[in-house]
Amino acid sequence: MKFGHAFKQSLRNEGFPAEWVDSAISYSQLKKCINRLTDELRQVGLDPETLSKLLKHVEDYNASTTQDDDQERPFEYILNSDDATDVSHKTRKPFHPKLLFYVNEITGEVTSAKLDEETNQKLQMLAVETGMTQLRVTEDTGSLQSSDSLDLPSPTGPGQVKTSKHRPGYRTVEIPLNSDTEFFTRLSTEVSGLEKLQEREGKRMHSQIEELGKQIAIMTNPDKKSNRKTLAAWRQVFQMYIEEGIFFGNTEVDHRSHDSDKAMQRLAEFSNKVARAGVVEKLQKTNNLRALNMFMHINREILQGLRFGEINHSAMVKILKKFDKRTALGVKQTFPRQVEYPEFSEHLAKAVCAEVNTVILSNIPQIDDYSCPMCMEIKWRPVKLRCDHIFCIRCLIVMQNNKQHNCPFCREPTVFDANSDNLDHEMAAFLKKWFPDEVKTKQRYNELMAGVDQYGEVYASQKFLRGGSLWHMV
Repeated sequence: MKFGHAFKQSLRNEGFPAEWVDSAISYSQLKKCINRLTDELRQVGLDPETLSKLLKHVEDYNASTTQDDDQERPFEYILNSDDATDVSHKTRKPFHPKLLFYVNEITGEVTSAKLDEETNQKLQMLAVETGMTQLRVTEDTGSLQSSDSLDLPSPTGPGQVKTSKHRPGYRTVEIPLNSDTEFFTRLSTEVSGLEKLQEREGKRMHSQIEELGKQIAIMTNPDKKSNRKTLAAWRQVFQMYIEEGIFFGNTEVDHRSHDSDKAMQRLAEFSNKVARAGVVEKLQKTNNLRALNMFMHINREILQGLRFGEINHSAMVKILKKFDKRTALGVKQTFPRQVEYPEFSEHLAKAVCAEVNTVILSNIPQIDDYSCPMCMEIKWRPVKLRCDHIFCIRCLIVMQNNKQHNCPFCREPTVFDANSDNLDHEMAAFLKKWFPDEVKTKQRYNELMAGVDQYGEVYASQKFLRGGSLWHMV
């Protein structure tokens, strides 16, 4: 299936909003511009084969020379006479593509002797047909991009000739083309439209995320006892969400952004995990279920934007490749540098995902952020060393018993300095508030291990628990 047809089918069948479809790259219309351009080039004897030979010569010359001059370059195709972007106003200036040839101002011969005779004759005829001595003549101030001109009477040909002060004895013939201007103007306008669409979508989704974040903050407030089960369920949802790494990898092996196919697979797996874990049954209240559905909807919208950006980026790359193939003007590498394509797959998805993390996920602390780096479990009775690294009290005592003087992280000799004054009561209160079940479990475990330390393994086998009476030993 040809790309143009596949692109049109994707826009029509993948459920994109009508406004998005209207803003998409008009691939078929751009193809028509290319067809008109190739007709214009053929009318002046510049078929793709001829231009391809010239372009090959230019590339060979660029690769071989270290001099910054144009003495051997037969032609240049300049996309814009000025910078494509006005940095001060952050707006794009109109495209004015120019196809320019260097010719001897007396004979009309192309400057390069490395071209074959047929190509030289075609270009020489073109220079003669433009009426070199009768055309509008422009004094070149040292740059081919100069726009100051002096009109002379009775132009008889289709081109424009400029004298070249930086190449004495030669002039530049500008080949008159219209369809390339139409092509690049349309394409750059559509790219600008996609940027504006991306900006609008970002603002709209920001409002959704902000509102959802407020709702979840209320439903998971640990100060309300009725929210305890809800809090645990939401923590489970978000923990699975983080672990799945839907749009961006979070492991050493996979730490890059994902394309839409991979993100779709990850999102489906996340949804299945939520269903298998029975989380929906735990979120029985209407407002909780509504919030969960909104959370899933936001992720589907991120995925849809990612997909839309990818297919439009592919359309842009394909149409520039087709432009080069049909015209041999070699712009595929130049155009993206002059017009930055709005990366939906990077900018919008990354920005929205960042907001999901800061506005929604941040409402519910995750246990991994408060795990002791030694035992990898919650820091019950956390102790902050002088070097500011924090461990649970049992791990600290184990380090002291093993005569480990230095902090495992920074190697500072801070372990033996720690005592009861180093207990971080503020963090302990925070953990008890947000992780009540985990704190109780860790407390029971530490009390059990304290008994084992006191009485040996028989204490554990007989489950001889004494509540907190033995904890003074820990």
